[in-house]
Amino acid sequence: MVSEQEDPSNVDTPSTEEESAESLADSPRLSARDRRRQTLLFLCFGTTLMVIAGLWWNGYFEMPVIVQEPPDPPGVRFEKLYQATLEGDDTKLHVEGFPVDDSMVSRIGELKSLETLIIDEGIVTDDTIDLVAQLPKLRHLRLRLSPIGDAGLQQLTKCEQLWFLNLPHAECTAEGVAALKSLKKLRQIRLGSTELDNQVTNSLTQIRSLRGIHLIGVPVTDEGLKKIAAMPYLESLYLDDSAVTEAGWEWLFREHPHLHVHIDQYHHDRDPKGHNHHD
Repeated sequence: MVSEQEDPSNVDTPSTEEESAESLADSPRLSARDRRRQTLLFLCFGTTLMVIAGLWWNGYFEMPVIVQEPPDPPGVRFEKLYQATLEGDDTKLHVEGFPVDDSMVSRIGELKSLETLIIDEGIVTDDTIDLVAQLPKLRHLRLRLSPIGDAGLQQLTKCEQLWFLNLPHAECTAEGVAALKSLKKLRQIRLGSTELDNQVTNSLTQIRSLRGIHLIGVPVTDEGLKKIAAMPYLESLYLDDSAVTEAGWEWLFREHPHLHVHIDQYHHDRDPKGHNHHD
C-alpha cells in the first residue's frame, strides 16, 4: 500500500499575518528596552554638553593669546641687513620697513661693490648724500622720502656709472637737474619735486643719454612736452599731474607715435600703443 504523501499545502508554516502578529506581540517588550537605552544615551549626551558649556563659559576653552615680540630697533635691523649683504649678494642693498639715519648711510658708503641701492624710508639729505656718491659701481639709486636738493644732485654727478636715478620726493630745481648732464650713462630718471616747473624740460634736454623720463607733479606744459619729445634717444615718457592739454597729447601721439607714454600712471585713450599692464 502506497504511503500517503503529504500535501505541501497542508504543512504548518506560519503565514505572513502570523509573523506580523508575533512581531507585534514582541514589540512592546523590545521598545521598552530600547527606550531605556535611548534615555540613558540622551542623559549622557546632555550632561556632556552642559559640562562643555560650563567650561567654555568659565574660559577654559579660550584661544591662547600669542604675544608677539616687539621688532628690533632700526639700528639692529640695519646691522643684520648689512651683515647679510656682506655675506650674500654684496651688489644690492634694499632698505625698507624702517627709517635710515646718518650712521646707517655712513655704513652704506663702505659697501664699495654696491650697484643697486634702494632706501624706501629716508631720510638721506644733501649733508649725507656724498657718502652714497662715493660708491664707485652704483648704477641704480632709489631714495624715497629723501629731500635731495641741488647740492645733492651735484654730489651725485660723481657716480659715473649711474644708469637709473629715482628721487620721487626731492627738493631740487631745474638748475640742479641740469648738472646731471655730465652723467653720460644715465638712461632713466624719475623725479618729483615741488621746486620743479616747466623749466625743467630745458634741463632734461641737456641730458642727451636719457631713454626714459618720469616726472611726478611737475607742471609741464604743451611747449615743454614738445621739447622733451624732440630728445633724440627718448623711448618712454611718464607724466603725472602735468599741465599738458588734450591738444598737446594729440600732437604727441600724432608726431611721436614711437614713444611709450603714461599719463597719471595710465595710457591715454588716444595712445596708439596703449595696452593693459600686468601687476
